Amino acid sequence: MSPEIILGALARLNELLEGRFKHEVKKIKKFKNLQMMLLVLSVSVAIILFLIYQASALKIIFIIAGFNVLFFIGFKPKGLYSEKNVKKMMQEIVLLQVTLRKFMMEEEVSFSGKHCSSKDGWLVDKWGLYKGNERIDYSELLYDKRIKGLYVEALRNKK
Repeated sequence: MSPEIILGALARLNELLEGRFKHEVKKIKKFKNLQMMLLVLSVSVAIILFLIYQASALKIIFIIAGFNVLFFIGFKPKGLYSEKNVKKMMQEIVLLQVTLRKFMMEEEVSFSGKHCSSKDGWLVDKWGLYKGNERIDYSELLYDKRIKGLYVEALRNKK
């Protein structure tokens, strides 16, 4: 596999990460809207219970808090693609792209702490470099469960 294809896949990986982040932001907005609607609903139920059945303040607080806590625990979106995580991953991918470009220009580079150069006979594949029985991975980031699937998807969508 040529280094140009890997560079293109890494660029698409950054685009896919950005898309996942935007999708995550939309999910969080929906969650907050649902949470506000539930708060209004639980306050309405509490007021009705107070007015019709003269429920105690403790029961009303329990209803309001109980509904909202259970909703929050059950439906809170997971923050796998939070802004901080995505920025860090994108930064690592850009650094990997720069290092791979240097490798293509036959400069000595370091992947995963090991130094190599294309002059030394290192060959490129989708997960790293190899020469004979030796292997160097590009980065541990590509094996992360949040990234691996996106990276494979980026490799499949070669243009």
